[in-house]
Amino acid sequence: MKTVVVQGGNKFQREMIQNLAEWTLQELLPRHRRVDVAIRLKDLSKDGVEGWCMEEEDRFFIVDVEKKQSLRDLVTTVVHELVHVKQYVKREMVDYYDRKAQSRKIRWKKTVYGYGTAYARQPWEKEAFKLQEVYADRAWNEGII
Repeated sequence: MKTVVVQGGNKFQREMIQNLAEWTLQELLPRHRRVDVAIRLKDLSKDGVEGWCMEEEDRFFIVDVEKKQSLRDLVTTVVHELVHVKQYVKREMVDYYDRKAQSRKIRWKKTVYGYGTAYARQPWEKEAFKLQEVYADRAWNEGII
């Protein structure tokens, strides 16, 4: 069972993000039953980001999203972060500690990247930016939002 909990923001944002997140997860992970996501609508302006995704436990994710965005940007940010949830659940992206190198690494499919890889060159981000537009447009066009 996919569970989504939305906290923070205003009532409209919570209800809209709830519908969007449930729909997006079903689209991205139709065969995966157990995925739990807590989406926290917060003021992230001091962090200089629109959102981020963290896997707290196996298939339990916390997604923080900047609540002071335009509606379109809020939608695309949520979808972007849910693409990262998909990447973790499907084990396309694995974040781990390399004991031999004594550093954190990310395995994307079959290639290993260091944490110093430039953001614009990270293939998991490239995929998330591409899919955020595809699914945000579909959500608008299909009346999910």
